[in-house]
Amino acid sequence: MKKSLIFTIGLIICVAFVIFVVKNKKQSTLVTPPQHIAMCYQYVKETSNGYQDRALLEMNILGENVTGEYRNLPAEKDSKVGTFTGTVGPMDPTIGGRIAHLWWNSLAEGMHMTEQLNIEFGEGSAVALFGEMVDRGDGTYVYKNENNLTPGFQMWQTDCASVQDMIIVEQYVRDNIKTIAPEKPVLGGSWYATTVYINPSTKTGTATYEDGHIQGKIRFGYTRNGEQVMINSVQPIQ
Repeated sequence: MKKSLIFTIGLIICVAFVIFVVKNKKQSTLVTPPQHIAMCYQYVKETSNGYQDRALLEMNILGENVTGEYRNLPAEKDSKVGTFTGTVGPMDPTIGGRIAHLWWNSLAEGMHMTEQLNIEFGEGSAVALFGEMVDRGDGTYVYKNENNLTPGFQMWQTDCASVQDMIIVEQYVRDNIKTIAPEKPVLGGSWYATTVYINPSTKTGTATYEDGHIQGKIRFGYTRNGEQVMINSVQPIQ
């Protein structure tokens, strides 16, 4: 009887030990889900003719994957904007940052295309890399020589709320300039925005527009709630 009791107790201890080992092994093999990281950058510089060179970058990183939007807006050259998907590499000590290897769904002068785009980024700054592009055979454009690329505007890191303001509010103004402009177009024309500048710190902006015959310019105030934008003041600029 005594031996049977000792055997039973020993068996219980062994089973408990096995359960403890299995449970801890499972816990040790649990994979921590990747952390979502949002990083945003901008470049703004006024040119000698009163316009602005601008670039905006929004990156949403999850593990090795990245999505976002890049808007390259030089004052005196064609603008190119669009969303992207891709991957990010590990820290590269030679550049003090990482490289995002992207497929950019760009829009320029009314033409859509998918093209390769590399962006070097880190804490504090980011820069897109441009080079000669060739069609790889399926309508997607890739770098002809990935080792011979030229940096674009050197963007500095900023809060993503400001970048989202600049992207969302600018697009809203461009889409709705016909109703935002205080005056009527002439000779059967229709208003379209030529430049839109947003100042997120003051929740204001300026826009110039024309109808093919005359030009107008306004200063406006706005509020934004997510994708919803409200223009709450409009003042003509002479």
